[in-house]
Amino acid sequence: MKEQFRSDRGASTFMLAISLFLLIGASAIAVDIGAIWLDRSTDQKVTDAAAAAGIMEAFQTGSQAACETALTYVAVNTPDLDSIDTSGCAGTFGGVCDDLTPRELPPVSAGRYEITVVYPVVDDVNQTDLMTSRIISRTPQALVEDDGDPCERLGVKMTSTRDSLFASVLGFGSGTTTVHTVAMRIVGDDRPPLNLIVLDRTRCNAISVNGGGQIVATPVVDDDNGRLVPGLIIVDSDGSDCGGSAGVINVSGNGSTIQADGPPCGNGQPTYTFEGYPAQEGCGRIQVIPPNNPGPCSIPACSVSGGGNMPNPAPTPLGSPYTRAPADHKYNCYADYTSPPAGTPGTLWAADALTTAIKQDIKPCEDTAERDPYIYDLIEFVGPTGKPDSTFEYWNADLGHDCNPAGDITINNTNVVVDCSPLQITSGAVTINNGNVVFDGNVRANDRLTINPPADDPWIFFRGGRLLKAGTGTVEFNNAMVYMAKGSELGLSGSSSGGSLTWTAPTSGRFENLALWSDSTKTQSWSGQAALDLKGVFFMPRAPVTYSGGGVQDQTSAQWLAWTLDVGGGGVLKISPADGALPALSDRAELIR
Repeated sequence: MKEQFRSDRGASTFMLAISLFLLIGASAIAVDIGAIWLDRSTDQKVTDAAAAAGIMEAFQTGSQAACETALTYVAVNTPDLDSIDTSGCAGTFGGVCDDLTPRELPPVSAGRYEITVVYPVVDDVNQTDLMTSRIISRTPQALVEDDGDPCERLGVKMTSTRDSLFASVLGFGSGTTTVHTVAMRIVGDDRPPLNLIVLDRTRCNAISVNGGGQIVATPVVDDDNGRLVPGLIIVDSDGSDCGGSAGVINVSGNGSTIQADGPPCGNGQPTYTFEGYPAQEGCGRIQVIPPNNPGPCSIPACSVSGGGNMPNPAPTPLGSPYTRAPADHKYNCYADYTSPPAGTPGTLWAADALTTAIKQDIKPCEDTAERDPYIYDLIEFVGPTGKPDSTFEYWNADLGHDCNPAGDITINNTNVVVDCSPLQITSGAVTINNGNVVFDGNVRANDRLTINPPADDPWIFFRGGRLLKAGTGTVEFNNAMVYMAKGSELGLSGSSSGGSLTWTAPTSGRFENLALWSDSTKTQSWSGQAALDLKGVFFMPRAPVTYSGGGVQDQTSAQWLAWTLDVGGGGVLKISPADGALPALSDRAELIR
């Protein structure tokens, strides 16, 4: 019998084709899954950045701006997305944040993405699932105390749809991933204090250093960690008023300098010892709103002329205005700064002269349950005229003193209203011990004026007029908070041959570390002295401030906040914040989900 054979070559080809198809299909699926997971990783970074930016904007500007900022961050940081529609933010967000009511932006479609913004992010999972874990297959994260309050949290959710590259042949047309991030605003007390902040929002020459003047922001001692932190100068002006010849910081004239020092940073500048620590010139920070473009110092950020020194270090962009809010929140905590509170004498409070934009910079104080509007309370207590209460005596009729006393006068344990116009201290010394003082008119200190207010609540109140100190005169405000109403003015001359100025803040109580709160819009003039001792926060947020030469001592253990600052005439303003000074930007965003 003849044996028959069947060829299996066709079967082998068929099996090979099937194997290749499955191998290609598996590879296609692997490629597509990899692309989807890459999308997920990229999208997560985008929502992280968007949520962090959004929650910070919520406290800077409001919820609508927070939504717009978050969406803008999504557009900027997503590689295949050019723009995004932010118009829905206006209809969804606005008003005061409510811890119990989340507001959620209807999903915004942009390319292959859908984006949602939620603010606030509440704890209730029936209202929003954003406080659950972001990781697939994880059980929901339990809420902890460090998760903060809903109004401190903003969430961004992003869904991405990707068409399959190869796996569509197997019936998989597209893949979808959804990620979300919740960012929380953290307010910290561990930030270093700033040395100087200038608050004018638009001006050129917001800081002007000329005629050999110098501004030096020294390093700040961090005793808790045994180190120095960089000195910090901040200028809020965006330079929009600059006409092309000068910058926000303008240095002119031989020897003129603006400088911020810090711990050694290897910049090649001279080193020295500060409070026992090694320090180096130019190793601090100078920050302004407009960028240097081009070069290390150029308009609108800064300008140098006439032999002035380049800012040291070069200014860097601040990003957004710092504003005066830290001082208001600490010493005048109030829920709404856009209008005076009931009962506050408008003749004293300078806020009625502020523009709407500046008022809106002062965001509602969040600690109203823990802090009071101390400045408002003091203004209301003192009132626009007369005695604050029966414990005060008038300088003239009640105490029997004339307004141009001859010889020394000492008043003990009495609160005083000085209603002279002016009180002229030509010869001798006027001393007030253990008493608060209200000045209604000008004060001219050609000789010596010393005020030592009560230890439990020390303050000196200028309802109007000017405080003028002659070059050889002496003024001492010891452990006192000085309030100056909007019509008040400072003119403090100095001399290397004898004049002195001592002005130190309270060390405890409601005005702790606050040396001066000025609501004045008039120029406040300071000068170097033969002996100069300034300690505390000097807050002059609406006043042009000038500082000139005249003394050999240039050290001030103080923190300055002013509308504008002009230093010249050989004056050396060396600013070293004391313990308890207002901190630098003390809030940050932390990703919690």
